[in-house]
Amino acid sequence: MAWRVNSIHFLFYLLVLSRAISAIDFGQSYGSSDPSLLTPRQYTEDDLDETSGHVSFHPEGATEGFKCHYPGLNSEDWEGCNEGAGSRWCWIRQTEANKDESTRKAYTVTTNYDNYAPVGIQRHYYLDIAKHTIAPDGTPREARLFNGTYPGPLIEACWGDTVIVHVTNNLDDEGSIIHWHGLRQYWNNDQDGVSMTQCPIARGSTWTYNFTMLQYGTTWYHSHYSVQYADGVLGPLIVHGPASAPYDVAYAWPLFMTDWVHGRAEEEFENEKSSKVRGSKADNILLDGMGRSPKAASAYDGEDIRSSYPITEILPGQRVRLRLINGAAGTSFIFSVDGHKIEVIANDLVPVKPIVVDSLLVAIGQRYDIIIQGLQDPSPGGNYWIRTQPADGCNTFRNGIFNSTDSTNPNPLDPRTGILHYDIPKATYFSLPHSTENNIEDYSCAGISEQNSLRPVVPWTISKTPLNNLALSTFYPAHQTKADVKYGNYTHWLLRLDPLVEKAGGIKFHNPFFANFSTPSLLNLTRIGHGENDTVVRLPYSSNSSDFIHMVIDGSLLPSTRRADLDPDVIPRLAHPMHWHGSDVVLLAQSDQPFDPATSRDTWNYDNPPRRDTITAPAGGYIAVAFKPDNPGVWLVHCHIAWHASAGLALQMVIDDGHSLAQGMLGDGKLQRLRDGCDEWKADLGRLVASKKEDSNV
Repeated sequence: MAWRVNSIHFLFYLLVLSRAISAIDFGQSYGSSDPSLLTPRQYTEDDLDETSGHVSFHPEGATEGFKCHYPGLNSEDWEGCNEGAGSRWCWIRQTEANKDESTRKAYTVTTNYDNYAPVGIQRHYYLDIAKHTIAPDGTPREARLFNGTYPGPLIEACWGDTVIVHVTNNLDDEGSIIHWHGLRQYWNNDQDGVSMTQCPIARGSTWTYNFTMLQYGTTWYHSHYSVQYADGVLGPLIVHGPASAPYDVAYAWPLFMTDWVHGRAEEEFENEKSSKVRGSKADNILLDGMGRSPKAASAYDGEDIRSSYPITEILPGQRVRLRLINGAAGTSFIFSVDGHKIEVIANDLVPVKPIVVDSLLVAIGQRYDIIIQGLQDPSPGGNYWIRTQPADGCNTFRNGIFNSTDSTNPNPLDPRTGILHYDIPKATYFSLPHSTENNIEDYSCAGISEQNSLRPVVPWTISKTPLNNLALSTFYPAHQTKADVKYGNYTHWLLRLDPLVEKAGGIKFHNPFFANFSTPSLLNLTRIGHGENDTVVRLPYSSNSSDFIHMVIDGSLLPSTRRADLDPDVIPRLAHPMHWHGSDVVLLAQSDQPFDPATSRDTWNYDNPPRRDTITAPAGGYIAVAFKPDNPGVWLVHCHIAWHASAGLALQMVIDDGHSLAQGMLGDGKLQRLRDGCDEWKADLGRLVASKKEDSNV
């Protein structure tokens, strides 16, 4: 849909989240010579609610009728700054004095990025999980959905709002747990929505989540119960806030990239463990819940494309802000728009200094805020393909691996999944695009050069001396073994030291991580690590902003990365998109070469590295990350390939001060609520008609 642009009324607000006040000149960030593109967002007195004593405004890109409300700001603050709580929120109207690009100042909010946000309002949302039959690509199947839609409804909030989500489980055969992907849940571990922090929501029961938006940007929510989100239990979550580059119009609904299986996801997971079937596979790719067969594109020519493809409207020369989400179970995508550049302004809820690219790798779990620059003279037809090409080495489909150069897929799926449509006189909705694909040099699923070019607007300098012992925080993915015999693609982590050290010390390898739905780790901190499948790493809590934990995920010992060891058709050469709960992590290094503890650290970047919550570990190589251990609790780190997470490729990090801070911060009320939820789950567990097959419960 096209969004109207109010050319008169905007709000200009920019957040700089660091100790020192810093300013960003948007003209310098974008490098534009057109002052009209740099007009500050502003509002008039009509947006001030004098009766309620607060500022109220409709943020650019919000849904119709949605407004941000800030009770702490009123008309007296309109052209000044609201001081207090360590913050400085400045509001401005455009005047002749600041209209010119060369004299405009950047107005900032200064605060602690990790634990502060402006005071917004409460927003309630209601989600119902139930079974529905849908056919997003023409093949009917039973799905599990939020409020009957795929993807689920948009949860929308403003930076600083408190969001209260009431989730009712109306499934007849299983529980559910909902995770708010990428939200740090700072000092709010019980709201993370995983089996480490709560028991599943029993059938017929409602569980309420409550959290404040300390971050802003684009993310999503999804089930963290088995592989349930691959059955459809997912949806977008948008937090309105500042942007690091100007734009003319924004879309509220994101472009949601997913893969899709025609059978039940739980049944597909059984293929992951089968040496005969050789791993879980997808049947199709969707964009915003729409897909088609490989031969469908030509069949739609001459029909109304609005009923067949997600359409993004644009005007010539217009800068359009889009939001990208990859909610797939097993596929990373290369996103591109034929004939158009992509300007990246945020990744994973972290504003970045704008960079312009021809295409963009979006790994499973990753999100981007981008700006598409409209062409001044588009083609007369006005239609251009939006492509979501499965990335090399990060996809498996029923009829073969999708590869850009030597595909084993005899009938590759059509990556032309959406259309950019220009609203010009001769453009039509009854003709498919005839555009050609951009010149894309790298289809790999690691995108090492691209990922390392993303620089956060708010810089971090990383200590080279971590609080932890890096040798004890180097983790190796491996394939499941039973009596030293390989079976299937059942992938998990082994927490282990250097193999020679282990051999000399007789150290036993850990088993894959298997959680117990009925005993969340958060309620059993003293017992974590005593079970055979607990897979835990304990890390010291610190409130010092200069303290960091370093961690290495090393894929160099994976059998699947050594083509001489195993037939790649048996165990594909897959990279792993790793996701951290409870923390933003900085990317110290990402390499397709094996990790060398003696020399690799000399090459790491400690000066404002890329920062996000999901990073791909290349097959045969490694990633090194760092994060602040300032968020006490039990937090997951896991591969976001749904089949791998359910196979145990995960670990739990316990961040604590040694005096039960992880539990003490919650208080008796929250702990008792968690216990009551577990009692309800355990009572229902005995009535479940379908017994769950082997699953990590991650």
